[in-house]
Amino acid sequence: MLGKGEFDRAVGEDGVEVWVTQMGPYANMNTAFIDRQSGVVAIVDPFDAKGWLSALADEGLKPTHILLTHTHRDHTTGVGKIQRAIPEIEVWGHEESVSPNLLGMVFFRKVNLTHRWNHPPDTAVEWSCGAISLQVIHSPGHAPGHVTLHGHGVYHAGDLLFTARSGRVDLPGGDPLALWESVLFARTILRALPLDWRLIPGHRYDWIDGTTPDWVSIEQALAHNYALNARELEEFDRLPFLRFDDDLAA
Repeated sequence: MLGKGEFDRAVGEDGVEVWVTQMGPYANMNTAFIDRQSGVVAIVDPFDAKGWLSALADEGLKPTHILLTHTHRDHTTGVGKIQRAIPEIEVWGHEESVSPNLLGMVFFRKVNLTHRWNHPPDTAVEWSCGAISLQVIHSPGHAPGHVTLHGHGVYHAGDLLFTARSGRVDLPGGDPLALWESVLFARTILRALPLDWRLIPGHRYDWIDGTTPDWVSIEQALAHNYALNARELEEFDRLPFLRFDDDLAA
């Protein structure tokens, strides 16, 4: 399990580095894709701006892109400070990832997106820069405009999927049917990916054995994740974690 301020660093055969860390009181998982040759550093859902900027600076790097799975406050905490430190940075998110109403502002953060995806639910577009190439799937249900990103040996699930469960649907903009359809589409995608790829969840929650691993393999997720293994909508909708069940749920 990653300790406070610790980064797991892996380098693929293509030279793209993948950094993973856990930050903040909600056990948020962050991922970064790094192409040193072209100087591209794309961070997914940065929580601690200072932590990211410092760790990258130690390697002579700085963020060039921020890729947001959604705009809940706990997934956008570091965005503003990074933007102020690096005004030219590109900030990507889906155009629908906005607060659905005034109540939603309690949970959503106003983010100055510089670039927007606009593809329909349960479809994918490619995002690429330098040697980095990611598939971005529009996966709403937990939040409007939620996306997942996968490539270079990892599937960053955001709050669509955690290691053993899925995101909740009882926050503003949540939609059980949309989440079910997103989970079904994700299951199809995961089955087509190498089984030893890592599924990086949006939060480090309990695994089936009571431990809290930073990630699981896609093979493990397909075998044991309760949401992925629900057989029909009614079974899925009865899963207890879809609605508030603990202090960490976000």
